[in-house]
Amino acid sequence: MSTSLHRQRAGYTMIELLLVVGTLAIVFALAAPRMTTIRESSSLRAGRQQLAAAFAAARSAALQKGKTSTLTLAGNVATVTVRSGLAGTTVQVFGPVRLDASLGITLEPLNDAPTVINYNGRGMMTNVMIEEEEVFRYRLRYGTKSDTLCISTAGLILSKHCTL
Repeated sequence: MSTSLHRQRAGYTMIELLLVVGTLAIVFALAAPRMTTIRESSSLRAGRQQLAAAFAAARSAALQKGKTSTLTLAGNVATVTVRSGLAGTTVQVFGPVRLDASLGITLEPLNDAPTVINYNGRGMMTNVMIEEEEVFRYRLRYGTKSDTLCISTAGLILSKHCTL
């Protein structure tokens, strides 16, 4: 009878396992900072879209009902109400959108931008003083990144890259 010098292996050696775990750790260490950047960018984009939706909802509610609508920015929360009926009761039509709770975003009005905005039945802002400022800017922050939403005094949302 001849005996085989090679034994059958039933698993992996410790060195093979350590090499796989070490490789995975290196790949994760390289990918983790990129994932953080992607999360910050997507949260900012989502927050900007939600704030723009609040402004658009306030304007369209005023146009649709032909009555005054109000967008209230209280801290990091946006709410839209509209007057309805002959009694002038107010009805909430949008929100509250909590940017801090849902996305971790902080909202900051820039250059004395109003936090309570009224739109008349024609969709124009009515409670703003139009002096030199024809654009209102709102800064959204998440972590180290920030973005700005610009609204004209006519109530229109301006392009993404408005200047500070």
